[in-house]
Amino acid sequence: MRPILSAILACSALMAQGPKVDEVALRAHLAFLSDDVLEGRGTGQRGGELAVRYLETQLQVLGLAPANGASYRQTVKLSGIRLDAAASGLSFAGPKGTLVPAFGVDFVMGAASAENALVVDAPLVFVGHGITALDGSRDDYKGLDVRGRILVMLVGDRPSGPPMPLCCEPENQYGRWTYKFEEARRRGAAGALLVHTDASAGYGWPVVKNGWIQERFQREGSGQAGAVQGWVTEATAIRLFALAGLDFRALAAGADGLTFRPVALPLQAKGHLRSAVRSLEQWNVAGILPGTDADLRNELVVYSAHWDHFGKGPDGAIYAGAVDNASGCAGVLALAKALVQHPLKRSVMFFFPCAEEQGLLGASAYVAAPLWPLARTVLGINLESLNVVGPTRDIGLLGSNEPRLRALCAQAAAATGLVITPAKADPAGLCFRSDHFPFMKAGVPALSPGFSLDGGWDYLGDKAALQAKAAAFLNHYHRPTDRYDPAWNLEGLMQQVRFALALGRLAGTVPNAR
Repeated sequence: MRPILSAILACSALMAQGPKVDEVALRAHLAFLSDDVLEGRGTGQRGGELAVRYLETQLQVLGLAPANGASYRQTVKLSGIRLDAAASGLSFAGPKGTLVPAFGVDFVMGAASAENALVVDAPLVFVGHGITALDGSRDDYKGLDVRGRILVMLVGDRPSGPPMPLCCEPENQYGRWTYKFEEARRRGAAGALLVHTDASAGYGWPVVKNGWIQERFQREGSGQAGAVQGWVTEATAIRLFALAGLDFRALAAGADGLTFRPVALPLQAKGHLRSAVRSLEQWNVAGILPGTDADLRNELVVYSAHWDHFGKGPDGAIYAGAVDNASGCAGVLALAKALVQHPLKRSVMFFFPCAEEQGLLGASAYVAAPLWPLARTVLGINLESLNVVGPTRDIGLLGSNEPRLRALCAQAAAATGLVITPAKADPAGLCFRSDHFPFMKAGVPALSPGFSLDGGWDYLGDKAALQAKAAAFLNHYHRPTDRYDPAWNLEGLMQQVRFALALGRLAGTVPNAR
């Protein structure tokens, strides 16, 4: 018998005789975690603390061991920064006049570090996509010294030109807003303003605005003192460049090519920011199911799902975060319930990181100070924004491309009646927008199976109608309307969780999983 067929049959037998995922319990977790009583599970808010308490209680009820000594919590120290928009302002002066954009409508901004007051007085320079490839294949800066300047950058990667690499290749991270801010900091810029479009960001302007009108967070001590960060709408960018006598669209189109050179803008940004700053602690939550094998129990499989969303907004609106990411948390709790009845040879951690919406802060803090040696962590499986539309024929994979891991994924898919969605380009950097990525950066194989924002699933039934329904989630993403509906069809979500169960059982059982 061929080895792959033998492995698939073994995996199918494993699934047939193994634990089952309880949809009733999963739905109950999903409904509660997205209920208004948790007030949107905001970072640094009471609702977030309630979510943490709920999760650690559920891990206790299941009989899981605390992952951090006697505690289910890992402390993550953060700084919170809330802009006082009424006491802050920014203007741009050029040869053809002055522009004073409206906060929230035309632009958003904030201090790049935890400081109460910041004065802005710096010239602007357009650096295209602001990318410097590690392999030397691309340099949008062309050696320009940008210290003391505010960088204007396009979000995403090039929409045209040479073909984009397939999903989860390192080059795709260059399109992420986090990369662009980090590159500005590395180069000593006085700040960065990102130009938003729906296509390049992968979401609409309200998503950006909602993330910046509230308190923002960063890991303690990680900010860039004296710098400003922000976004502008494309319409504002057009007006801004017109002040300099330049055509924004023409310059943006030219930024796609490898020969692009930065363009100094005869514009001066002036303004001031006033912010309320605080230090706070948040928590990752984690429990351990010890492995049954005397040797393999020293190795670990991680199931993760971030617990945070955006909490209560300044206007009192609750960002319930049902799909993003009460769905993932419910899935991990359901997996824990299934696996405690059938432990694996390797140990399993059920991990709920904090502050994912703030830039993967909790997961990044974990890999910087892991509760289990990363060298003995064989796989991370992250559940993020799961499918509440309906069942599919396929499952997408965002994450590590190691052949051994992908072979395990193929076996898990076959055992659960699914096929792997073909790899495609990822210009919006979806692979780098979820908590598997910090594990990948740290050298741990990790992925997020079935991330609903990826889209394009092969739905059963009226495929076009269901794909349109899935795409409509973007109208609720990071908005108060991402709310639980008891009428949701969770068959697709259950497929994803069963796949995660099959993959985890394989990784937790087979020799040399990493």
